[in-house]
This record gives sequence, C-alpha cells and structure tokens, in this order.
Amino acid sequence: MTLPPLYKYLDVSGAKLTLGNRTFKHAKPSDFNDTEDLTIQSIFAEDTEEALKKIAGGFTDVILRHLDEEPTCSSPMKEKIRVIQQVYQANPGAAELVRAELINHGKQINDVEHHRDRAQAFIAEINEFMQGYRVLCVSSHKDSERMWTEYAEKHKGVSLRIQPNLAEDSKFRLFRPVIYCEKRPPLYEDTLEFIAGALFGDHEARIKEIIERIIYTKTLDWQHEGEYRLVIPARKDEEPWNMLPYHPEEITELYLGLEMEKSDIEDIVDKARIINRDIAIFRAKRDGGGKLVFDKF
Repeated sequence: MTLPPLYKYLDVSGAKLTLGNRTFKHAKPSDFNDTEDLTIQSIFAEDTEEALKKIAGGFTDVILRHLDEEPTCSSPMKEKIRVIQQVYQANPGAAELVRAELINHGKQINDVEHHRDRAQAFIAEINEFMQGYRVLCVSSHKDSERMWTEYAEKHKGVSLRIQPNLAEDSKFRLFRPVIYCEKRPPLYEDTLEFIAGALFGDHEARIKEIIERIIYTKTLDWQHEGEYRLVIPARKDEEPWNMLPYHPEEITELYLGLEMEKSDIEDIVDKARIINRDIAIFRAKRDGGGKLVFDKF
C-alpha cells in the first residue's frame, strides 16, 4: 500500500521531547481522547436476546452447512460436534427435531441474563487485552484547523512529516488508515458466522481480523482527523514502554504553528536541524481568505 504524506501534530513540549530524544510516544488505548477508541461495545450487532434467538434457530443450519468438515473448536465441544454430524448424516430428519428443541426448549441458551453477564465479562476482557497495544496516530492532513487547535496547542505547536525509510525496513511503512463508521463495531458482525467460525473456522485468523477491526475503526465524529495508525503489540516478556526511536532522515518536514513563541521556534528548529540537516521547514500563515497555508522558513 502506498502511503500518503503523514503528519504528527505535537504541542511545544511534545515537539521538544520528540526531537530532543529522537523518539515518538506510542500511546496505549487508555491514553486516548476518545474513551471508546480501541474498545468494543457489544459482542453482536443486535441485542443479546435477539442474538440468542438467532443462535438457537441457526445452530442446526450451521452444522448442516459444514456436515463434512472437521470441527476446529477445542475439546470437549469438538467431540460433541462430531457426534451431531454423524447423527445428521445417518438421519437427516433428526436435524429438524433438534432445531425445534433448541428453539422451544433451549432453556440455557435462552437465559438472557446469564448470557448478557457472560457477554459483558467477555467485552471487559477484550478491552483490557487491547491495553497491551501501543499506537502512534498521525494525520493525512497538514492544514486541519481542528488538528492544529486540538493537538498542536492552539497553533503554538508543530506538525512533523514522517516519511518511512524503506531501505531501513522502517516500521513506519506499516501505517494503516482508520475506517470511520457510525458507531463502534461489534465483535461479530453476523451471529451465525460467529457460530460457524467458532466451530469450524481458522481461530488465529478470526482473532487477528477481530483485533484489526477494533484497532482501525473509529466513529464519524473523528473523521476530520484523516487518521493513520501504526500499531505494535507489547510482548509479554518485555518491560512496559511507550517510546520508540525513529531514523533521523524519516523526519523530513517541520511545520511551525501560527502562534509559536520566538524562543520555541529557535529551540525546535535547532533540534530539528541537528536530527536532519536537510529537513524542510515551513511557517504557517493565513492567505487572503483566511485559509491556513505554509511558507518556506
């Protein structure tokens, strides 16, 4: 994937630390402004009660669609599914009897409060698991008024362009765009596909797909950010961290905010040129129509 120009907005303090320490801060989800970001709000797209009805009515259909496939779920469920497959193969009429039993007399599967409590516990577990990821957020916009106001200290800060050094196998090549939608995605978009995946799917692939959907999805309220993310999981055997170094030549452009103090400009420009003597530096101004534009510094 070819990346567009990407920019990191920073307040004055963050700019001095980023340039002085030659590292970018990679935040964990609990540090984010949007408290719902990098979380899930529900297991299924529909209400728990409706989802349970679909499970009860669809369980038999899922087995019939995968009648000749080896279950991939763990024991003892795997053995139970094999027995059900054998029964349905020997006596197709049994499937309708089981379907009716699940719908009409499936007491445990229709215990809504029981499953709602389990769902909430699972959501909490997934959201806590996501705290093990570190995220560097950047924007594809260098002239966003809201970004300069909210992330660059009301135009007193800076924006840095990050350009991956592909020759150095840069981690920055792994930036991916955020997808914006009306609300946070559920863990499973389709209830019956959840059943099929749980019983017969590639579990590692499912987990990866679910995590990536959580990581790279935000609500429409944040669409103005044009965000890209670099996401790195923290390994179990390493100390907690939130800073990672970059190659000096990967900071290719520096944009100075409209309201920057002279002393901050001098300090930050000096730090930037020490890192990369070829860095291009620009100063923000407004054109005749009040639009944000940049002149070479």
